[in-house]
Amino acid sequence: MTATIASLGLIGYLSFSTSLVLATPLSIPRSEQATFLLPLSHEPSISPFIAEHNGTIIELLNRYAPIVKLSVEEEYYPSSVEYMLPHYSFLENFHGEKHPANHTLLTPSSLDQLPLFGSGQFLSISEPHNPQPFLLSDESNYLYGPAGQKGGMKKDEKGRGKVEEPIYGFGVDMGRGIVDLWYWTFYPFNLGKSIGPFGILGNHVADWEHLRMRTVNGTPVSADFTTHNGGRFSAGTIRWEDVIKHDGRPVAYSAAGSHGIWNEPGDHIYADLAKVFRLVDVTDDDGALWDTKDLVVPVRYWDDSEHRRRLWHDGENSWLNFRGRYGNRGENDCWWHKLVGICQLVDAPPGPNRFFGITPDCIIAPLAPIYSTYNFYLSSPAIKYAEANEIGIVQVEQTCTRPKRNPDDDDDDDNSNEIDDYDEETMYDEDRLEIWTIKGLTDYKGPNKHTVTMDSCKGVQSAVRAYKISLCTIDGRCLTTSNDRKVCSYEKGKKGYKFGSAVNLEDIDDWRWTY
Repeated sequence: MTATIASLGLIGYLSFSTSLVLATPLSIPRSEQATFLLPLSHEPSISPFIAEHNGTIIELLNRYAPIVKLSVEEEYYPSSVEYMLPHYSFLENFHGEKHPANHTLLTPSSLDQLPLFGSGQFLSISEPHNPQPFLLSDESNYLYGPAGQKGGMKKDEKGRGKVEEPIYGFGVDMGRGIVDLWYWTFYPFNLGKSIGPFGILGNHVADWEHLRMRTVNGTPVSADFTTHNGGRFSAGTIRWEDVIKHDGRPVAYSAAGSHGIWNEPGDHIYADLAKVFRLVDVTDDDGALWDTKDLVVPVRYWDDSEHRRRLWHDGENSWLNFRGRYGNRGENDCWWHKLVGICQLVDAPPGPNRFFGITPDCIIAPLAPIYSTYNFYLSSPAIKYAEANEIGIVQVEQTCTRPKRNPDDDDDDDNSNEIDDYDEETMYDEDRLEIWTIKGLTDYKGPNKHTVTMDSCKGVQSAVRAYKISLCTIDGRCLTTSNDRKVCSYEKGKKGYKFGSAVNLEDIDDWRWTY
């Protein structure tokens, strides 16, 4: 009871200010980041500089509002968060303890007033929600979304279905002119995938999916199309030249039922279960259109690129402070869980206000003819570490890879970047690859740009896959090393990506990691 009172008192203090920040440690790798962190400090965040630039970020979010093309097979349509909140009837924690919902708090302006901002809690519904293959109760029909109700689908002038629901946009100032635009879609329900004798697996109440755009000085340079948990089965980072666009805005394709975001229509493999069952997202250009122009709910993510303190939201955006899950707990006691790692019902996802201070899925670089060149910057925390530890050298490791070869295969290197039979699936299948690194050095230059030139990846079918850096002392002791940054190479003047043995990389994302 004391903890609850204290947390509510804290919330009262926070909601008194119109703009506050949550300090978030950003030296933690993405894989180790909690989805949400409790506030470590509270201080005003809107300085005159921030207020001046806030309008620019909001304008960018509205300017590049995406067009989402839903599948003709879609049954579970998007909605607003406000649409879903009244349907939650109880809260459940990870231990299975349940409490009736206080509906006076289940509103956009009050959701964060739950104890500890809802951390560790699942907003839960009472109605049946395990379609095998259909929802069997009329009481569950709201899970189809507003457009999925009888007479709920609007039509455009050509008779095509039209969805008009909000999309939630976060603008993230990354420094050096970079503003990342994260667009999040919400659906009341996620339909899983049919897996043979196990039925439809992976169903869950509520679904959050996202598209991320990168702009530099207001100009788009790339978009990351992400499915579910991301990873190598997602479309990943696509050059802006290769993004399908309408009216200068990105077009995204939403997978039927599971709503993963893809850059083009078709069937897309996004996961392997037990290396036997491949999960496929189905997208097409025949379903309803969701043009989010004038439907973006835009917010700024943190105060600035230097301090990176997350903003506290108030008013009708207070729900963004909620740290719980937007649907029911799942199951893990099905008999096949040990075989495929998933049951028919899985945990609902957290909300969209996650950790956004990350680089794109890959760093885009043009191919180079002979040598690789890496240009990059260190973050202010890296610089402080370097100066405290007498760092004098920065080392770059270029990761090279190629398919494993037989001992009698010809390995003459003609310095060609022509790799015609080398697909991305091979590129990241460790069992089928030879992997090695090439190292290069440069003097430590503090906040200035660092440049390292090194040999290309030698050998037939060799390709650059990633790079990382280390901070080293003058005597050659490397005290700390970053994680890899994936490299996506391309040939100038041509569409798509192309693997090659050398790149000319301009990395404008500050390097930061756990030192």
